[in-house]
Amino acid sequence: MRTSLRLVFVLLSWIASVYAQTGTGIIGFGISLYPDLCCQACHDVLSALYLTCTTFMDMSMGGMSGMDMSGMDSAPMGTTSPECYASNTPWLQTMAYCIQQNCDAHGYPAEKQAQCFAAQAVAGASSPTFRESLPSAAPTTELASDAKWLNETSLVNRALYDSTYGTEGEFARSEYFHSRYAVALYLTVIGTILICGGLSKLTHAVPALRKKVQTSTLGAKLRRHLFLPALIGHRRFEPLPGQVGNVPSRALGVFVALYVALNVVFSAVSFGSFQPNTFFLSGGFELCEYVGNRTGVLSLVNAGISILFAGRNNLLIALTGWGQTTFLTLHRWTARVATLQAVAHSVVYTMAYWQPGYAGFAAYAAKAAEPFYYWGIIATIAFSLAAVLAVLPFRASFYETFLALHIVLVVVALVGCWYHLVPHFTFAYGYQNWLYICFGYWTFERLARLARLAYYNAGSSPAEVAAIPGSSSVMQVTVRLRAATAGSFGPGQHSFLYFPSSGKFWENHPFSVAGWTSGPGVASSAVGSVDGSLKDDAVVSTGHHLRSEHAGASVTFLIRAHGGATAWLQRRLAASPTPTMATSVLLEGPYAGHEAARRSLLLADTVLCIAGGIGITAVLGYVQMYAAAAAAAAAQGGEATSKSKRFVLAWSAREMSVIQHVRRRFLGAAPGVECLFYCTGGEDASAPEKHVADDAVAPGRMDVGGVVRSHLESGRLTTVLVCGPGRMVDEVTKHVSQGIDDGFKVDMVEETFSW
Repeated sequence: MRTSLRLVFVLLSWIASVYAQTGTGIIGFGISLYPDLCCQACHDVLSALYLTCTTFMDMSMGGMSGMDMSGMDSAPMGTTSPECYASNTPWLQTMAYCIQQNCDAHGYPAEKQAQCFAAQAVAGASSPTFRESLPSAAPTTELASDAKWLNETSLVNRALYDSTYGTEGEFARSEYFHSRYAVALYLTVIGTILICGGLSKLTHAVPALRKKVQTSTLGAKLRRHLFLPALIGHRRFEPLPGQVGNVPSRALGVFVALYVALNVVFSAVSFGSFQPNTFFLSGGFELCEYVGNRTGVLSLVNAGISILFAGRNNLLIALTGWGQTTFLTLHRWTARVATLQAVAHSVVYTMAYWQPGYAGFAAYAAKAAEPFYYWGIIATIAFSLAAVLAVLPFRASFYETFLALHIVLVVVALVGCWYHLVPHFTFAYGYQNWLYICFGYWTFERLARLARLAYYNAGSSPAEVAAIPGSSSVMQVTVRLRAATAGSFGPGQHSFLYFPSSGKFWENHPFSVAGWTSGPGVASSAVGSVDGSLKDDAVVSTGHHLRSEHAGASVTFLIRAHGGATAWLQRRLAASPTPTMATSVLLEGPYAGHEAARRSLLLADTVLCIAGGIGITAVLGYVQMYAAAAAAAAAQGGEATSKSKRFVLAWSAREMSVIQHVRRRFLGAAPGVECLFYCTGGEDASAPEKHVADDAVAPGRMDVGGVVRSHLESGRLTTVLVCGPGRMVDEVTKHVSQGIDDGFKVDMVEETFSW
């Protein structure tokens, strides 16, 4: 951890030192490009000419200074010093007269003309001044368009001046549009999210308003047609055939579609052209330059937004109450758009060298050999590989490999962007500021993770791993907490667990908080026995409130072993001579646990929790919350403070042993909770342990539609909380939508997490 901290601080110091060397802002916002264009054009036309005091360094002719070489067909390369400019009368008078004549025509004030003259003509010297340098009589000789020397006070070549003025003006206009559209995109995306999230948080912060929204006709229509259904078809949480990906909700899909459309528009509009052009040999190259710069800037903007959305500590999660799954979906789409814009940037710059006036492959090869150019190629390739290798099949099958490659490729891409931009443009255009935003988001995320690790662990946290009797893959992990962090955990949360002893200390995975205790004594998630037997409808009430076998504050997770760290943990547990073992765990979190979900449950008349498989872990925290509220009210001799009149848990799992363990360990202290259990595990379902009644668990799959419909009542608000496989969540969504169509007051909360 100390090494990681040092790396982060080194990066921060480097960014600070680099930023100290730069101007602030971007073009149009802190940086002006050609603000004195009429003056700039004079300088750029005249500064190409040699003066009598120009110094030449030619190998064959030696130094030549003070020579009139206007009659020569060609001249060696020369350097004109600031002292030469400040003392050369033809230069001073020609420059001053050019500025006066052209800037007066454009309405540029005399005071600014003088300032421009001081900056452009005499390199900031206080003398000679603009007024002192104006010729006593207007010059009459116009410089030829191919002139090489300035030996007398002259008129600037009108055609060359107009071309330079128009070229630089169009280039500046294009650069200003790049910045305006970049800022507009940033503010639109972040602003829309903040507004939508803020409205959502407002409705949840005011219970009466939330209740009205939940029960209103408009609220029902919005849930039915905008928030619940998939954008296309019925699959939202279950991947599409071939694991090609997931379809977002209709609301999120509309946002993504508008975001993509906005990027297309901003990448394709407000391009002009000026000919004849002093920068570019053809209009085609000029257009490629403008399109390439626009897509390059927008790609950097979207890359920064994408990095922000990928973070666990993304501040927008706290400000909006949206889940990380939503932001990960947005992360993938913003990353795809950023990659496509980077590819477009590279393609149009490649096409530019096949435009009229350029030598095609030979010109392209020469440019591609320059470091700034090939670093840009490297960055585009790295962005593209990062996007391609993030497809769901690869991500799901080889997650650790995907994650390592993803981080490396993004780092390579950002480093490539740095060496593509800064050596070529220096800091004059402010392009590097978009990279600073990327670096800033990444650094903040890493610092926040390190801070969480330091706060919640104080080195490392002791943990106990226990095998669940009869289960081949599910383990229980109980982590001891510091007293200062005991009150941090609650329903709907998850934490990232690190297992340093695995040899891969950097690997971490999110697990839902199944239960927590704040100290020794009674805990609502404590071990208990199930009270009562199953009725005809397979409902069991649990009412005992027993003491925890774990002293001290702790948090408990149920983990199903897959690969990587969880497989390593299972192997260690299997090799242990006892069904439990001690290990060290680093706890990063908790995350999530937003007030919005909790309030939706508290305001409901009936809460129906539907869980599938290990998804029960996300539901158990809400059971503990409900049970704690009921117990507190009972202790005071009153009714439950929760406004939920009824709390129902319906859970389907493969292994009977896991069902029995959860009933004993987590549901024994849940008075008033109605439980429906379904076991789909074949023989295991028909051979329950002896201390569980045979009719306590229904064999076979849960009839999701029947469960949902049976708990919808006219005039009562039902909130359905669901966590399970994608197919189950989609099925619950379908039946909740049908319930809304049938006129029932029903809301839905999804506890899902997808990569």
